Amino acid sequence: MRQKILRILRAPLTAAAAAYLLTAALMFVPTLPLGALAFGEPFSAYLFGLGTARILMAALFWALFYGTLRRMFPRRGQWRTLVWALPALIVAVNNFPLVALASGTAQVIAPAGTVALFVYSNIGVALFEESVFRGVIFPCLLARTGAGKGGRLVAVLASASLFSLLHLLNLVAGAAADATILQLGYTFLLGAMFAILIERGTGIAACVLAHALFNCGGDLIGYVGAGAFADIWCPAELVLTAVVGVAALALFVAALVCTRPRRDALLPGVGFRFAPLRFADTPDGRSGAAEQECPPADGCPPADSTR
Repeated sequence: MRQKILRILRAPLTAAAAAYLLTAALMFVPTLPLGALAFGEPFSAYLFGLGTARILMAALFWALFYGTLRRMFPRRGQWRTLVWALPALIVAVNNFPLVALASGTAQVIAPAGTVALFVYSNIGVALFEESVFRGVIFPCLLARTGAGKGGRLVAVLASASLFSLLHLLNLVAGAAADATILQLGYTFLLGAMFAILIERGTGIAACVLAHALFNCGGDLIGYVGAGAFADIWCPAELVLTAVVGVAALALFVAALVCTRPRRDALLPGVGFRFAPLRFADTPDGRSGAAEQECPPADGCPPADSTR
């Protein structure tokens, strides 16, 4: 049975589908009872339970998909790739209501302990979602589409679409339809941005940091602060957001379209894995289909098992 499971996980599309379905199922696991074990106050219990549950779910994925997960940090000697994370971090920080906080029309009013739990919950959510989508699903899709420019684009768009569509489950939880539609849009853009970071070799940790910061900024006033929506999204904030967003989008599109694939970033994980990517000898590495290169000792499945 163990060998059968490992054989299934070596097939990229099968592994991606399994990860996605498992994630959707885990979204319905109640988190408040876990938080209630540590906190009696409902809001604190909610924040603690959400963060802790998502961290445990991330650990589950690291155990199940250990061989397909990308590295948490860049490879040795590749730390300069973190420069690609700077635009994502700027976008994330800009999601804070900076103008409203600076002008005093919005403020944080919750106690420090509640703010700490708020940050903790967002870190847990970001760790789980990045482990699933950028750690497992994106590399699996990339192994199937190949590492050429066209393959990278398809993998980025497909993984971002899957990430976005998962948030439709918020409708089941009672979220408003207009808010959910808005969320679908920005989660698609975030998913594409973080997938490009992984392709550039930054590692999952950079995506987790940017993701957590973005979520904290977007929910700061609603969860632990006070201020009217019109005060937060004033004209100055909208202009700043547009400038930052367009600049980051241009850079990431250039990274995806105008650069060669990073071989060190696309190498498979350790342990049980599907076939690594083979790069063509052409200058732009255009053909990069997933092909079997494992030695027999690794117990690799036949070459057509990833099709």
